[in-house]
Amino acid sequence: MPQYETLIRLDFLLAVGLLVVAPLVLLGPSLRRPWMRHRLLAYWRASALLGITVYLWIDEWAVGFLTGYAARAFIPLALWWGDALAPSRPASPSTDADWATALFRKWRGVATMYSVAGLIYMAPLLSCVWSAPSAVCTGWYRPPQEYARLLHPYAPWTQLGMYGRVALVVYVGYALASAYTLWSRAPFRSHSPTDRGSS
Repeated sequence: MPQYETLIRLDFLLAVGLLVVAPLVLLGPSLRRPWMRHRLLAYWRASALLGITVYLWIDEWAVGFLTGYAARAFIPLALWWGDALAPSRPASPSTDADWATALFRKWRGVATMYSVAGLIYMAPLLSCVWSAPSAVCTGWYRPPQEYARLLHPYAPWTQLGMYGRVALVVYVGYALASAYTLWSRAPFRSHSPTDRGSS
């Protein structure tokens, strides 16, 4: 398992650099580019599931495999199509050629490839959600726990796991509320059956 644990740590480091540090750098130039800002905000909403996954894994909650997998699926969708739950979604311009746009597009391409690769190599790990803990499953808990030792040296892991569970409930509630709001504003909801009968 040492080689497998090395790959897990490499994946964790890639995720931090590519999915946390890089988009933080892009926040600055996005302030003057509404379309980029919109995509980054949609990205952060999708990638919040990765942060929730980290805290679930600190306390060895296997549902983190499901949230982590969902994040890998949501991130490319957010980067290319924006927030599906937003009332308006400005399209990415096809003619801009400045350095910030080029940088964003290169990062989006790499982040998309990384996320799609994650969907492939993490698919077998979904069985960790309902199966008995194995060395393959528990190996993914180690980097988040090392992160907890570094940034939360005095916090019990059970407490950090509780933060993750509360955040997941809030995330799901926000998504459901946003979906309901979007559905209630849909064009087919603009007229009630009574209105159509009286017209």
